[in-house]
Amino acid sequence: MFTLNDLFDIAIKMEENGRDVYLNALGKAGNREIEGLVQWMAEEENRHKSWFEKQKSVISPSGRDLNIMLPGVIKEMMGDNSLSLDELDLSEITTSVQMLETFIMFENDTILFYEFLEAFVESEPVKAGLHKIIAEEMGHVDKISAMIQSLKDGGD
Repeated sequence: MFTLNDLFDIAIKMEENGRDVYLNALGKAGNREIEGLVQWMAEEENRHKSWFEKQKSVISPSGRDLNIMLPGVIKEMMGDNSLSLDELDLSEITTSVQMLETFIMFENDTILFYEFLEAFVESEPVKAGLHKIIAEEMGHVDKISAMIQSLKDGGD
């Protein structure tokens, strides 16, 4: 049976994957400003991972039968989007803009999953923390988008 802890395990894995990809991207951007952004995002992902780990001891599963509904719901919700960056091959990305656009796709997938996860969280403090993380992930998208625009304006 799926539990809320299982969903938090998925969130932890997503944050680990994001952190690892961002750390692997350091030095490949060829731009100090991008590298600073990527380093900051890796630290954010690590902080989010720690938060999810701490919540696992606080949350209690809802009375809903997650086992029946989760696999289909997750597949339908995510469509062709990926819950991980395991398949990402940075060597196939040839420009900083492509790399940043890939990061936006991952951040948007993460936001989508966390909005879905919220429906199963009953604890108001945990829900508030999840809202904060969703807002931070949206902030990541905004910062990455601004960086992309800056690169396009500068001709990089």
